Amino acid sequence: MFNLNDCIGVITNKYNKEIIEAFNNRVLSHGITRVQWIAIYYIGQNEGITQKQLSYILDSNESSIVRLVDRMEKDDMVKREKDENDRRITRLYLTDYGNKKREEIIPIGEKFSNDSVKNISEKDLETFKNVLNQIVNNLKNT
Repeated sequence: MFNLNDCIGVITNKYNKEIIEAFNNRVLSHGITRVQWIAIYYIGQNEGITQKQLSYILDSNESSIVRLVDRMEKDDMVKREKDENDRRITRLYLTDYGNKKREEIIPIGEKFSNDSVKNISEKDLETFKNVLNQIVNNLKNT
């Protein structure tokens, strides 16, 4: 008989929420949300990225990214610039403050990542990633 508590979607959702909350708690003390941190990370890694590209990377719809960038621009973390060749395209750049925040928060992300995999062997981590990939592939093919 089907047991919802054993459903992989319920299990992964529960633990994903706990992981997100734990990470959010770490970065909130630095005046930034988890989503802002991720956006700052990718904008810093890809200076001049478009809002559309950022929405793809963050797996979020474009209107949500516009609101996110609006907040980040208001907080002086990000600046928008129109593309020189196509004024319809908006490119994103970190401000000096945004770069400072990025450098401040990267070690927190690194520590969080290390803390979360502590006492787990490389082999088990690789198995975990492979299993998650296989689950996603299974669902794409059904």
